Amino acid sequence: MLISNRIFVAQQITAPSEPLLFRNLIGEERLSELYELNVGLLCPQNTLDLKSLLSKSFTVEINDQAAPTRYLNGNITGMTLSGQEESGERYYIYNATLRPTLWYLTQNQDCRIFQEQTVPEIILSVLSEYKINVDNRLSYNYRPWGYCVQYQESDYDFISRLMEHEGIYFYFTHQADGHTMVLADAPQGHDTMSGYDSIVYRLTRGGLTEDITTIYEWKVSDVITPSLYSLDDYDFRKPRANLLENRRNPLSFAKEKAEIFDWPGCYTDQGHGQFYARVRQQEFESNHETMQGQATSLGVAPGYRFMLDNAPRAEDAREYMTVAARYFFQENSYSSGDEIETEHNIAFEVVPADTQWRPARKTSWPKTNGPQTAEVVGPDGESIWTDKYGRVKLKFRWDRYSRGDETSSCWVRVSSNWAGWQYGGVQVPRVGEEVVVDFINGDPDRPMITGRVYNEDNMPPWDLPANATRMGIMSRTKDGNIANANSLFLEDSPGIESFDMHAEKDMNISIEDNFDILVQGNRTRMIEGTNTSTTNGPVTQVMNSTLTSTVQGPATQLFNSTLTTTVATVLTMIAPTMMIQPTTNMISITPDSLEATLIKVFAAGARVQAIGADIRARGAHIDSTQFEAKINPAFLWVTTAKILVDSTVLKIFKQQINIGKLELNAKDLVVYL
Repeated sequence: MLISNRIFVAQQITAPSEPLLFRNLIGEERLSELYELNVGLLCPQNTLDLKSLLSKSFTVEINDQAAPTRYLNGNITGMTLSGQEESGERYYIYNATLRPTLWYLTQNQDCRIFQEQTVPEIILSVLSEYKINVDNRLSYNYRPWGYCVQYQESDYDFISRLMEHEGIYFYFTHQADGHTMVLADAPQGHDTMSGYDSIVYRLTRGGLTEDITTIYEWKVSDVITPSLYSLDDYDFRKPRANLLENRRNPLSFAKEKAEIFDWPGCYTDQGHGQFYARVRQQEFESNHETMQGQATSLGVAPGYRFMLDNAPRAEDAREYMTVAARYFFQENSYSSGDEIETEHNIAFEVVPADTQWRPARKTSWPKTNGPQTAEVVGPDGESIWTDKYGRVKLKFRWDRYSRGDETSSCWVRVSSNWAGWQYGGVQVPRVGEEVVVDFINGDPDRPMITGRVYNEDNMPPWDLPANATRMGIMSRTKDGNIANANSLFLEDSPGIESFDMHAEKDMNISIEDNFDILVQGNRTRMIEGTNTSTTNGPVTQVMNSTLTSTVQGPATQLFNSTLTTTVATVLTMIAPTMMIQPTTNMISITPDSLEATLIKVFAAGARVQAIGADIRARGAHIDSTQFEAKINPAFLWVTTAKILVDSTVLKIFKQQINIGKLELNAKDLVVYL
């Protein structure tokens, strides 16, 4: 049962009465993958509490006489009691499954949003939630992602697809008390394992002592990879921009067209497209030249470099970086008489150390399964929150972490039934409304509002189904209530069809050409304020029936030019007092007959002229300081007339005058008969 001088030693994590002895280990490590180590253990007792061992850190110590001690560490994620040895001490056999702490990220599924962060920042943020030890060896400057969504995927799948997209990969270093996740993106991110700077190649497998660091099998593979990688995308803020990028693979030997075209490339800047094209090209190059082999050396591990000594070909005598290692370790028996011997073998895959290795994009990008709804949000106290493109912010139903304000999402574009240069339809969704959201190419990073729906908190503007025949639009005054709205209704109920418009305040109508209205029934117009009408051209009104105008207050008409009124039959004007006040010295009336009960003319320099007129006035009074009355030819009938003339000439030419009583008071009166 002695464990001294053994190559493989199991860490003691149980009670001294229940010691664990290393039996064997089978497992695999690979760049950018979770390792899994299956460790066989022996124990004299079959009473181990398996549940108590789950999630415990466990380490296998690897002792090499020619190099420092190496460790393989992991968390126990599975523990099995699998039987008992058939001979010797008849130890009980346990099997422990070791995985990295990073494996716990595969055990959840979540939806959340990251904004204005680079992929390394997102990765480190997620890893910090699990208290994972990280050695950050990234050397590139990575672009910030304005909006990045983890959508119905595990934390591990989320960060894996982001790392694969950016060309970031990881591997693990192991210590006696744990392990560390190393983030890398360049050859400079790799070290040699202490004591294993170089490993000797020998054609045959050596023994277990002097040849413990031997590589005994070496294969070289060259394969054809795509010759050209192209990708493209679209940015609505630069709709005419050419974002197409491509990168040729200088190591490709493809004779035919072997182009990979990706859409969308998940970028909006041409420089970012160039970066991704280069990363994809390097991904293909990573698989172009690879080496596979097997070794008894214990210093072959993913992420570490070594120099191949005594290479089978001169061109192979160079430094390599290990991509993958498959371990088979076995310790000799703890019972006397057993024939089980110590064995260690590592099958590996390497690439030249100067290769810019990139991970394959094997993690699926999540897709949304059809549209969903979300709520429009904004800053506290704002009922409308938008930008120059009419975009709004949203809180998705699956978002458990945001505050439901303007920081909850990116700006989200809003579909319109018509959109063009300075024309189309604009209806900005308001805070609190429920909208229908779809995603471009099914990508949760690219939401777009395609519609709006009512809910119990936001009901339609009229009762349904009672008003199912009504359709139209009703707006709402900003920060107003149900009584503050503009509206347009179409009522399609048989017999009461109608078209109704309402302006909450002002209504402005602009027509650049003709405006024709046909009313086949009645028209009623009520204006409770001032009515102003301005016409710059001729006005023609044709009324085929009667006209009645009622003015409750004073009425004033101003004609800056001639006014002509033609009446086919009778013109009747009724007023207690009728006054005509000319601004010149002349009033001209040209009727066939004019009869008045009382005519008063008060004018300075007034002139009354009648040609061929019959003027009858009862109680006519003319008072003027410079008055000329000219009737030619006419019949003047005056029942009672008083004529006061001061420096006035009264001229009557060939007239018939019938005056009952005439009072003349004049200076320089001349009468011509």
